[in-house]
Amino acid sequence: MSCKNSFLIATNRQYSTHAKVIVNQLESYGALDDGEIVICSPDPIEDERVRYIQDKENLNGNRAFNEGASKSVGEYIYILCDDHFVPSNIAEGDKFLNSSSFKDRRYKIATMASGGTCHIGPIPGLEETNFLPVTVMCRFPFLDRKTYVEGLESHIFHPEFNICSHFADNYLSYFLWFVGEPTIEDPSIRLSEMPVTDQFDDGSVEPYGGPEKKYPTGYLDSMKVYTSLCKKLEGNPRHVC
Repeated sequence: MSCKNSFLIATNRQYSTHAKVIVNQLESYGALDDGEIVICSPDPIEDERVRYIQDKENLNGNRAFNEGASKSVGEYIYILCDDHFVPSNIAEGDKFLNSSSFKDRRYKIATMASGGTCHIGPIPGLEETNFLPVTVMCRFPFLDRKTYVEGLESHIFHPEFNICSHFADNYLSYFLWFVGEPTIEDPSIRLSEMPVTDQFDDGSVEPYGGPEKKYPTGYLDSMKVYTSLCKKLEGNPRHVC
């Protein structure tokens, strides 16, 4: 049975302090009147408001979001984080995707806002990324199902990003730029970060720093996947290649 909106959350944090907060917000805004919430998590979630998908392998967020999308039924798909509050108009992204901004676009996909606009481009200190253009990052994507199935080949994020959670949204952003439809940010749907820090267990922080002054585990390996996929697009402009 289909519905208007599918809200996807990938999480490995405690449900009561993170993802459940988002679920409560969605319900209070009426987003579930014609929508569903799909959560992929390694820990069981007993909440009748949620379609729970067990993350048996403790997948990273990229693969977990792909798994959630594959089980979703909404005409519009929203990628939500478990550490960002959602606004009361969260279910109205279809208005933007059906606006004049997307009239001549094949890919009906945009990014929700959060603070200042974020960009991809060359990464300081990593010369192998110098060929990358500066363009808007699709860091909080929402899209219609036709784009998901036909344009992105039923993958929100490229399946090769199975090392850690870095760079999958960078690649999606580069792909959209490459096909001539760079990311557009919807300023009317604005997420706000919860008061938690993105601190890694090994003392590092993204992209570089922390007490140990190093990159997070898997960061550089994932960056190699990212640059390799970007270069492959030159001869094969498909999202999954």
